[in-house]
Amino acid sequence: AAMFESGDIIDYLIETYAGDNYDRKAFWTVTSEPFAVGTATAVALLRGMPSSTRQANARPDNERMIPLELWGYETSPFVREVREKLGSLCLPHVMVSCARGSGNRDVMMGLKGRFQVPYLVDSNTGIEMFESEEIVDYLESVYTV
Repeated sequence: AAMFESGDIIDYLIETYAGDNYDRKAFWTVTSEPFAVGTATAVALLRGMPSSTRQANARPDNERMIPLELWGYETSPFVREVREKLGSLCLPHVMVSCARGSGNRDVMMGLKGRFQVPYLVDSNTGIEMFESEEIVDYLESVYTV
């Protein structure tokens, strides 16, 4: 079956692979449920639409960087802070989702011996690091002029 709407695809995947045996709270951020849409919109507006404009001192070549890898999950306020900084600096990045129930949590445990997000891998510099405040400081120091 062909599906084009993200909500339809998510519903199909849940029905096909999870059935009734899943925690609905784990999926609230990726559904179109009114609560998820309403809270995400309200928070973005209250916070002044972070990442909606390019940071004035962002390096002019940021868009041409090798994509950074950010491990985390949507509902983490610590991950959100890093994602907003990546957006405001116009840095390409790949999000490695580690939501509850994700196999990526096990992957991180195998790689790092612990699970902690956010976790940033920057192939441009070879840096790998945890801790949102340190990551934001690092991005500011490397990707601004």
